[in-house]
Amino acid sequence: MTVFHKTVLANGVRVVTETLPHFHSVSLGVWLNTGSRDETAPENGLAHFLEHMAFKGTPRRTALALAQEIDQLGGAANAFTTKENTCFHGKVLAEQLPRLFDLLSDIVLNPLYDPEELEKERQVVLQEIYNAEDTPDDHVHDLFGRCFWGDSAFGRPIMGQAETVSNFSRALLLTYRQAHYHPDRLVIAAAGRLDHDALVELAGTAFGQLANGIPRQPRQAVTTQPGYHHYERDLEQVHLVLGGRAPAAGDYQRFIAVLLNLILGGNMSSRLFQEVRENLGLCYSIYSFLHCYSDTGLLGITAAVSPDRLEILLATIHREMQKFREELVPETELQAALDYSRASFYLSAEDSDNRMLRLAKNEINFGRYLSYEEVIDHLAAVTPAQLRDMAQAWLDLDTWQTVCLGPAR
Repeated sequence: MTVFHKTVLANGVRVVTETLPHFHSVSLGVWLNTGSRDETAPENGLAHFLEHMAFKGTPRRTALALAQEIDQLGGAANAFTTKENTCFHGKVLAEQLPRLFDLLSDIVLNPLYDPEELEKERQVVLQEIYNAEDTPDDHVHDLFGRCFWGDSAFGRPIMGQAETVSNFSRALLLTYRQAHYHPDRLVIAAAGRLDHDALVELAGTAFGQLANGIPRQPRQAVTTQPGYHHYERDLEQVHLVLGGRAPAAGDYQRFIAVLLNLILGGNMSSRLFQEVRENLGLCYSIYSFLHCYSDTGLLGITAAVSPDRLEILLATIHREMQKFREELVPETELQAALDYSRASFYLSAEDSDNRMLRLAKNEINFGRYLSYEEVIDHLAAVTPAQLRDMAQAWLDLDTWQTVCLGPAR
C-alpha cells in the first residue's frame, strides 16, 4: 500500500515522501527550484557548474572521500540541472537512507568551492560543452533553443558557453548561491521503504536552520521567435529540430498535449514514424517530444536526414501536422495512445527513482500529490475534438521555429 506524506519545516523547506513497504530500496532527492533560466548572461552555466562543484569536497569530506562513500553505499548518487531545477539524488537500500541523506545534505549545504578544485572542474565542464558541440543531434537542440526562445536565459544552453564558464570565479559561485538557494525553494523528496517522520527529523536537523533574507529574483517572462535557421557544417546528414509553444506543466491542456505528442511522433506506431520511416524510408530516426515548464511548454520534432531528402522530409512533416489540424483522430488511434500511456506510466512506477521524480515535480509544479489514477483519468477524458482543437491552436507553423544543422543545399 502506497502512503503519501508532506511536512513543511518552519523555514519553508518541504519534505514529501511516498512509502512503499514492498520495496527494498529508497530514492532520495534534494531539489532546488533554480536552474539555467535564473541566470544572467554572464552567469550562463553557473547553476550547472555549482552542481558539479558540490561533489568536490566539504569540510567533512574530500572529493575522493565523497566518491568512495558513494561507491560504498552500493547504490548511486548523482545530480542534474535543468532550465528550472537543480537536483542532488541517490538510490540505496532502505537501511542506508540516513547515510545517503547525510551525504547529500552535506554537499548541498557545505560545499567548499576550493579554488584548485574549481580550476580542475572548469576544464571538465569545458570538455562537456565541447563534446556536446561535437555531437550534432545534441548541438542542434541548443541551437534551436537559442533561435526559438531568443536572447534570454531560457534560450541559453544549460551547461553554459565556453566564454562564460572560462570566467567563473569562486566569488561568483557564492553570489549566485546566496541569491537563489532559498529554503522555500527547496524540496526533499523520497520514495521507497522509509519512515516519513524519521526523514523529517533528519531534514529538520540538517536544513531546519537554513535561512536566506535576500529577496528572490522574479523569472524573466518567456518569449518565442518563429522562423527558419540553417547552420552550415560538414556532416553526412542534416540534423533538424522544429517546434512551437505547448501548455505549461500546470495547465490542464497538458493531458491533451501528452496524447497529441504520442499520436504525432511519440512512439513506433506514431504517424510520423510510420509515414517517414516505414512508408517512405526517409530517415532512420524521427520522433516528437513534449517539455512542460512552470509557465510554458515546447512541442517539438527532431530527425536526421540526407541533405537531398531534407525538403521532402519537411514537406511530409508539414502534411502530417496539417492532417492533425483538419481531421478528427479516430477513436481506435486515441485508445491506442491511451493504452500506451497507461502501460508506460504504471511500468515506470516500478522504479523508486521515477516515483521520487514525480513526487518532487508534483510538489514544485502543483503543490500537491497527483496519484497515478488521477492522471490516467484525466488522459482517459481527452476526446478527438479536443485533440483537433489543440492541433489547430498549437500546430501552427507560422509560430514554429525550424533549425537545421549540416550541409546546405
